[in-house]
Amino acid sequence: MRGELIEGRRRLEDELRRLVGNIFVPEAKIFGMACGCVGFAADLRGLRSDDVAVFTEKINVILEEISGSVGVKPEIIYARKLPGSEEVVVLTTRDLCERCKREFAGSKAPPRPDILVLKKKR
Repeated sequence: MRGELIEGRRRLEDELRRLVGNIFVPEAKIFGMACGCVGFAADLRGLRSDDVAVFTEKINVILEEISGSVGVKPEIIYARKLPGSEEVVVLTTRDLCERCKREFAGSKAPPRPDILVLKKKR
């Protein structure tokens, strides 16, 4: 899994650079939350919410492939902005626990103002 994670980080950085220019992905990780959700997250520098809006489909494909390679089947993909800014600091995929599935299922709005939902499976 170590190799897949390292390769996924590198691939995400390369693909984002190809799409939008000067992007840095200093860290990628697999996480497990107290509630039971698991996921993949990549910290970023240089990505803006406008870039994410333009390239949402391509970003989703890349993130789904990387997530699959590390054993995460994402039910939601989202970007988190630096509060009060348009800078995207994390791209995240999550396989939701049962509680979070119910919480996200009926929600049309993002859970927080700093979250941009890119894809949500129904």
